Amino acid sequence: MLKRLFSPLALALAVATAPTGVRAQTARPSQQTVPGSSDRFTLGGAFGGLSGAANLSPTGTPDWRLGWIGSVDGTVWLRDKVGIRASGSWAQDSIRGATFTGRGKFNKFTYDADVVLRYPIQAGSATFTPYVLGGAGAISVHQLASDSTWSKFAGNFGAGLEYRFGRVGVRAEGRDFIYTFDRYGFDKTQHDIAWQGGLTLSF
Repeated sequence: MLKRLFSPLALALAVATAPTGVRAQTARPSQQTVPGSSDRFTLGGAFGGLSGAANLSPTGTPDWRLGWIGSVDGTVWLRDKVGIRASGSWAQDSIRGATFTGRGKFNKFTYDADVVLRYPIQAGSATFTPYVLGGAGAISVHQLASDSTWSKFAGNFGAGLEYRFGRVGVRAEGRDFIYTFDRYGFDKTQHDIAWQGGLTLSF
């Protein structure tokens, strides 16, 4: 009698639980995400070179000498592939071939907000992420050994690559900062090209 009752009961339980198991097995692959694509925040720091891609006059002189730049930034990811970044940088370069009062060396401070579009790709245990960004802000230019400081609207755009292991990553990035240099007898749109390498932390 017990065997007769147990067999139908076991069969009913197996039939009832089978769809749940099937759903659980089929749901797992669809729920998998590329590592590094579900973080909400990313902090970054970088250092590199700065080059003025546009001369200050049509004659080709004076021009900008190679300088340096350091930056920090923070990104809030609104979606897996879309984020908003706030960043600030401190750069220094100099002008050669010009005659004006004071030193020909300048500090440049930029602060901007940008939209970042990324595409994370899993590469073994790491994540390889190419991205593009663009936005606007301002640049403040200070001539060293003087009290001359002025600010201008500045747009920027760029692209980069990040290689992340867990929460920590390394990044290479290039950006073009665009603004008008209208001091010391010049009036020219400038393109400051920054190329940097640095570290990121995501959480």
